[in-house]
Amino acid sequence: PDGCGGNDIAAEWRGRLASGRPLSEDEALKLLSDYGIETPRRHTVEGDQDLSDAARKMRFPVVLKTAMAGILHKSDVDGVALGLGDEATLSQAYADMSSRLGAMAIVAEMAPKGVELALGAVVDPQWGPLVVVSAGGTLMELLEDKAVALAPVSGEEAAELVGSLRIARLLDGYRGAPAANRGAVVDAVVRLGWLVADLGGAISELDVNPLIAGAQGCTAVDALVIAGASAGHGVPV
Repeated sequence: PDGCGGNDIAAEWRGRLASGRPLSEDEALKLLSDYGIETPRRHTVEGDQDLSDAARKMRFPVVLKTAMAGILHKSDVDGVALGLGDEATLSQAYADMSSRLGAMAIVAEMAPKGVELALGAVVDPQWGPLVVVSAGGTLMELLEDKAVALAPVSGEEAAELVGSLRIARLLDGYRGAPAANRGAVVDAVVRLGWLVADLGGAISELDVNPLIAGAQGCTAVDALVIAGASAGHGVPV
């Protein structure tokens, strides 16, 4: 049976993925949210009025990210501005970014600080849908710290995956840092497993980096989804 997304939601996303149009970052985050994985409050903007409207609805600080089609490595083109503390600062950042990269952007509330993890999913031709849990953020490539399992995964399996990571020590608090909610991380892994089990035939690969785990829970901050039709193209990291 379909996972926590439900039959209707799974069918809706299968149809969207079958369209061949790449998912925007906002859509990728919406997909995660539909499966119960927490994502930041955000708005897509295409001009100054949209930006002003979004600013009135959000809690600062915020992050501004380009949402122009075809830009996958946002940081490589200076397409991300973090920690914008008020509307004036946001407006200045948008004026600069839109002049260089285009008008389409996402404004999102900053996630609370925490341990940066990453989640992923890939459909292997031989094994089927797989879930990947790893160190996230800038540590992803540096540590090469990851665990893999067939989807879907049980709560016990997800806990073992998370616990097997070297970075798991940070989740329990390290050098005075507050402990993260490990249960929320395990829940996110289970939910991602349901997602890829439901939609594995329609998804080639999925990346969530970072997934920020804090004392109150965990939040998927950035997401990239490549539809099945793009199999073999790989996921940029």
